[in-house]
Parts: sequence; structure tokens; C-alpha cells
Amino acid sequence: MEPKRHLPEFAYSLFQRFADEGVPLVLAGGWAVCFHGYSRATLDIDYICRRDQHDSACRLMERLGFVRKSDGMASRFKHELDPSIPFTDLIWVDDETFRVMAETAVSSPEPLSVSMLGLRSLVAMKLHALKDGATREHKDLLDLRKIIARNPRQIGHDELRLMCHRYATPEAFDQILGPS
Repeated sequence: MEPKRHLPEFAYSLFQRFADEGVPLVLAGGWAVCFHGYSRATLDIDYICRRDQHDSACRLMERLGFVRKSDGMASRFKHELDPSIPFTDLIWVDDETFRVMAETAVSSPEPLSVSMLGLRSLVAMKLHALKDGATREHKDLLDLRKIIARNPRQIGHDELRLMCHRYATPEAFDQILGPS
């Protein structure tokens, strides 16, 4: 497996600030993909956040100088004064989903350690995105192929097939691994 990338300082600081305010986050997206073995470029930072904390999380982002650019299943923010800070997305999930994701989270590499999606939660999230987003299909499919290939003992074929049925479509298994 390739070395895990270290988080930028601002991503760690934001994570800590949310924790200090009592709003727990779990890092997801491209940074989690990199952590689980597929090093690729990412242009944003994605955090999982509980939906019931939407208002307080958005207010905190605004106090920290971020402007909300979009809202929906996720809220996208851009820092108003520092263009070097990438877009930051807060992805809203229900309490039970967040609980599972947080309980199975792993720590990112030191020195700037945060809670990062565990492999199974990341695969489930990518499968869900594969099902729901035709415009993201290529990226999510490639992410799935790479992280499954780089973690062969973590998720077996039977488990992956079940996950595909649950979070995506039965055809997703063949899309990821090829026809059996």
C-alpha cells in the first residue's frame, strides 16, 4: 500500500475547532480515499456531519470566514478571504449513519490526526454515490476499484457483493471487479 498523505494544517484546525464547539466530524472524500491506499488529487475537503447539527455547523463556518456556496445533501463552503483554502463540504447524514461512521472511523496519520472514515464506511459511501450520481460515476468507480484492490484482505468478494446490493445496484459488483 502507498504511504498515507498527511492532512493540511487548515483541515486539522477546522476539525479541532468543530470538536471544541461540540460538533463532531468525520473526514471523508478524497482524503479518506488517499488514506486507504489510493493516492489521488482532491480539490476539496469533505467532512461528514450530523444533519441535526446543520444550523450550528453552518453558523460556525460563517464565523470562521467561510461563505456558503450551496446547500442540500451537503453544504459547500469557500473561505471568503483566503483563496488557498479549498472548498470545504459538510455532508449531512442522520444520527444513526453518523454513529456507525464515527464508531468505525480510524485516525489519520500523525502529526495532524483526525477521525477518518473507515474502509467499509468509505466503500458504502462511494457505492451510494455511484448509484446516485451519473456525473460522478467515473471518479467513484475508479476510487472503488483502487481502494478495493489495495485492501484485498479487508473486504472479500462476498461482502462486496452484499454491499453493492445494499448501497448501489447488483451490477456495481461487476463494474468494480469485472464479470465473474
